[in-house]
Amino acid sequence: MSRQEFLQRLRDTLTGEVPGSVVEENIRYYEEYIRGEVLKGSSEEAVTEAIGDPRLIAKTIIEASENAKESSSTGGFYSSFTGQDQNVYEEPRQERRGMHYYDLSKWYWKLLGVVAIVFFFLLVGTIVTGIFSLLAPVMGPLLLIGLIYWFVRGLKR
Repeated sequence: MSRQEFLQRLRDTLTGEVPGSVVEENIRYYEEYIRGEVLKGSSEEAVTEAIGDPRLIAKTIIEASENAKESSSTGGFYSSFTGQDQNVYEEPRQERRGMHYYDLSKWYWKLLGVVAIVFFFLLVGTIVTGIFSLLAPVMGPLLLIGLIYWFVRGLKR
């Protein structure tokens, strides 16, 4: 079977079963693999025969894609990536667990931020006012006693 026949059967079997990005990723992989082996001296027919039946490969890709979807929706071991250097079936890299950037350029995110800041200051103000209102009845007499003590102590000198 030629390279084009192999890739067309693989594409036909995968189309409609997995997302288009997975189809294109796998077509690109097998096309590069076959071309690489041909450059090493093998014939296209020998390479495609060694790879196996494209329908069996497609079945494996479909199952792997379904398992990846199931496990990523449940927070499983594998998850999908869009990076060029990562495959759909790879484990997540540790570096992806770093800081997450939130795009706050939309007007509603800015409004939400302003509302959150205003709410924070109102909450802090309410707490501080509540503390002073609880301490005010006690602080008046304590200040008066302290002032009298300071005045009497000052007269003794």
